[in-house]
Amino acid sequence: MSAEREPIVVRVDEINALVDAVPYLLGFNPTESIVAVSLHGPRERMEFTLRLDLIPEEYDDQVAHMFVERMRAADADSVMVFVFTDDEPSERGMPRRELVDRLVKDMPMGVREAWLVTDKRIWSYLCDDERCCPPEGQLREETSASLSLSAAHALNGDVVLPDRESVVATVQPVTGEHAEAMERAIDQAAVAHAALDPQRARTKARRLAAKLRARYESPPATITDDEAATLIVALHDWQVRDKLLGAASGRSDAMLMLLHDLAVRAVPPLDAPACAAYAWAAYMRGNGLVASIAVERALKSDPGYSLAQMIEEALSRQVPPSRLRRASIF
Repeated sequence: MSAEREPIVVRVDEINALVDAVPYLLGFNPTESIVAVSLHGPRERMEFTLRLDLIPEEYDDQVAHMFVERMRAADADSVMVFVFTDDEPSERGMPRRELVDRLVKDMPMGVREAWLVTDKRIWSYLCDDERCCPPEGQLREETSASLSLSAAHALNGDVVLPDRESVVATVQPVTGEHAEAMERAIDQAAVAHAALDPQRARTKARRLAAKLRARYESPPATITDDEAATLIVALHDWQVRDKLLGAASGRSDAMLMLLHDLAVRAVPPLDAPACAAYAWAAYMRGNGLVASIAVERALKSDPGYSLAQMIEEALSRQVPPSRLRRASIF
């Protein structure tokens, strides 16, 4: 079974499908959050996503400013806003109405629609037509469009985790006895690497990477501690690292999965290259959250690591992955 990734193209112009698409864009189910999704082109493709916890109303100005700047940097043609909360409309009005109104007022490219989302119902902030947006809200339910969306992501192996903390956990290094075993394996790999001529060491690492990539083309795949350690050490050579990043730029997810396993097995303080490489591969897939977590690990171990700094800058400026991919030298 190939790990080849097909692009997901599902028309989600029905509100339940739009709401269901957001967790796939984030990688987890948002709670007590405000989410903005950039829309691009005449077909209004959902591309870049920004999420923030619902913090007290006194910070609405700062939150609105952040969202406006990030959507402008993402070159959004328009924006869709979602407020995920347990609070329902009351006699005082819609929850977080002031924040949404501020976004609608300040967003230069325009807000296409804004929705209040609870576990059971969906309300529009902008539409008061009872034929499509009744005051009691629309029921959250599975529709043919939402089922098609779920099926398309399932075919690609995409999983929605229960919360942000679960995503963070997938990028953390091994601990306990496994961490001790990896430290020993990395020490041994470093000695073996230093004993080789640099060009021979690069050739050895590239051959091992190609072998492992082929293995990961047929998941589930495993990697030994010694294999992981060899590549973790070799990634400190930028020529090896960039070769792997070039292999990660294609449509196959094999190298992404391999780089994930290397990042998890890389123990601080020698994990910056592996974490930065995984961050790059994740970012190229549009997974900004995973990329930011991996970059944070890389910069904690090596604040001056240039690739991690570049990815951090791209994340802060909301640079679309497609633009980085076109400019990529890897």
